[in-house]
Amino acid sequence: IRSAGLDLPITLIQMTDAATLEAIRRVEQTPLRELVNVSMEDVTTQMDSLLNPELDSSSFYHRWETQQWAVSDLDFSADKVHWANIPPPVQKTLRTTMILFFVGEQIVTDTLAPVLHAAPLEDERIFLATQIADEARHTVFFQRFFAEVLGHEGGIHSAMLEFRPKTRAGYRRIFDVELVNAIDACRLEPRDPVAFVNALVTYHLVIEGFLALGGQRQTLRLLRKIGILPGFVNGFTAVARDESRHIGFGVLALRRRVAENPEMARVIAKKVYDIVPSAVDVVIGPDEKLPFDDISEVPEPMRLNVLEARDFVIDSLTKRLRSSGLSHRVVGEIDDHMRSLYADAWSRYEANHGVEHPVRYWERVTANA
Repeated sequence: IRSAGLDLPITLIQMTDAATLEAIRRVEQTPLRELVNVSMEDVTTQMDSLLNPELDSSSFYHRWETQQWAVSDLDFSADKVHWANIPPPVQKTLRTTMILFFVGEQIVTDTLAPVLHAAPLEDERIFLATQIADEARHTVFFQRFFAEVLGHEGGIHSAMLEFRPKTRAGYRRIFDVELVNAIDACRLEPRDPVAFVNALVTYHLVIEGFLALGGQRQTLRLLRKIGILPGFVNGFTAVARDESRHIGFGVLALRRRVAENPEMARVIAKKVYDIVPSAVDVVIGPDEKLPFDDISEVPEPMRLNVLEARDFVIDSLTKRLRSSGLSHRVVGEIDDHMRSLYADAWSRYEANHGVEHPVRYWERVTANA
């Protein structure tokens, strides 16, 4: 039911305060050229609204139709000037994050088709077709930004040859092993519900709902805070809006499988446990030294609170696991497990490089607050 211009169940609209509805409206209806004014807090609010169990796949498809955007409409002229003036440690960190997104979007564009074929229901296959189109557009967005702002010529193929070998070990385990295995299982056994569930957990929950969402939030909050790269912010916010649909659909499809067979909840939990160690390593990068020895080398407005970022992504993932049908007990155990993985990764970083990880600075800030 559409009410107040929003494609949301009328019961949800009646139970939601005006400020939240306005945040959802901003995300859902703002045109591309004005997305620079939409905060990641608004995007998060809108994304959480898509967990409502009354939503069906047609509502996600409707959003895809009404939220179309074109990479060719973005203006990167100011971004090129801004990029040259970003402090080197921050520039290198941003470039690393952008490379991970660029490579990931292309890998998913290449590999998602077997998941579409394995989807049991027609409406699920229709939505997944829109997602493949989205992933291709995201790849073109990064290719254009890298060419016009970072000066990387040669097209997508050249970029993949250069950047893919430079990704982190945890990243390669997820994209070259976990994702490939999940996609191959769907290709070989397209009617196996376990294969379909494992693919959804790998891509929609962990890659998009944990890795991508966390990276988008940190990057967009930083760029908006210091007021730089407006073309990239417009495009990357559009990417985040697209992926809110993907994640919402993934939760819907998993919820359906659990409703059909409660044993699927165990399959979801097992796959999460299998993947999250590599996912946390992607976030922390314990084998890759940061481009500074001490956080004091980073201008204060550009410092990222890694404790707050950890709490956000764990909360985001566990919220979607509960909405998929996992019990509060199991979700709580996954939450505890992920926090221990973060602690271990930070300690390994320090052991590998002989310097404090920036998390210690934020621990002291928190303790003194």
